[in-house]
Amino acid sequence: MNDQRFIGSLTGLRFVAAATVAIGHGAPSLAHGWPAELIAQVSSIGMTMFFVLSGFVLWLNYAGRFQAQQVGPALREFAIARFARLYPMYAVVVLAIVTYLMIARGLPAPSLGFILTMTQAWVPVQNGTMLVAVVPSLQHLWSISVELFFYLLFPFVCFLLAGVVRLSTMIWLAVANILAFALTIAAFFTFGDAVLRELAPSLQHNGMQWLTYYAPYLHVAQFLAGCFAAMIYQNRAQAQPDRAERRCVTVLFWLSLAALACAPMLLFLQPRLPGWSFSIEVAVRLIEITGFSIVFVAASRYGHARWLSSRAVIVGGECSYSIYLLHPFLIRLAMIGKPDEPGVLEFGLRLGLFVAIATAAAWVTYMLIEAPARSWIRRAFGSSAPREVIHARAS
Repeated sequence: MNDQRFIGSLTGLRFVAAATVAIGHGAPSLAHGWPAELIAQVSSIGMTMFFVLSGFVLWLNYAGRFQAQQVGPALREFAIARFARLYPMYAVVVLAIVTYLMIARGLPAPSLGFILTMTQAWVPVQNGTMLVAVVPSLQHLWSISVELFFYLLFPFVCFLLAGVVRLSTMIWLAVANILAFALTIAAFFTFGDAVLRELAPSLQHNGMQWLTYYAPYLHVAQFLAGCFAAMIYQNRAQAQPDRAERRCVTVLFWLSLAALACAPMLLFLQPRLPGWSFSIEVAVRLIEITGFSIVFVAASRYGHARWLSSRAVIVGGECSYSIYLLHPFLIRLAMIGKPDEPGVLEFGLRLGLFVAIATAAAWVTYMLIEAPARSWIRRAFGSSAPREVIHARAS
């Protein structure tokens, strides 16, 4: 498969993830009732997609550098590129919202140091409040804090996996990571509450929510799943797949999509089936990590979902980071009509309008802030852009 087309499909996947999260977050505000509650569950699926995709993209672009170059230059190149990619637009959003809250509403800016250093998800509590929720308008930035944690972990992952070259070993490592993920979920839900009562006794109501969702520690397995999927892609990239291999991958691809489509329904049913709550939690998380690993390999190596490399989807993917950062502040603009419980058609129009507004606003900030700042930082520090930015082209 043409490399430029493949890189374009990764950019398209970023838009799918951002749009999924935006739709999930916007649905409860744009309508009430069970349809909105059901659609709201897709935001969790979108976040997992982001984390797995992060491992996939980072491995393809930087693992070779860490394994072939000297540690110092490789770390410098990686740090500059990731800082340029993540921080400028993040800082603009944080400072703009904090300034507004302080001037317009006279509110203090607690925990600003944690938020500006992107470490707010690493620590559970401050003054009895879950740290990621101290500034509610910026609560969605918890995932950026998790992403920074992945960046710090990634060089060690590259060094540990440098000697893995056999496909069978990669597959077994991927399977072992999924099994370890399941065991970690069980351990967190079994012992996490007791541990948190000892370590953070002031966090009485949201401790398990922080530990099992907002904290980066349980998400590490999702990031590693992306790394293993990228390793498998690279191993098979030069081989010519036979008919049986293609048929097997096609079956797995569609089964994964079907399972991922069912995951929001399971999350919707979870509070209504308290006796099955833990089983549903484990099932959904394993569906997400396994399903996205398969989908990414199938889309990159075997040509599935070619629409991801279309021009319109790539444009959305380029500004997907800004979509994520800005979308909570744009929901009210999509409140067309008056009823709190709109019909199916009007609800769909509201969601579509919301994604369109978020994408348009994000494209403006991408062109005016995100892309220029990224280019300036790279030029200032003498760093080259990673290849997914250089070579992303629409089909």
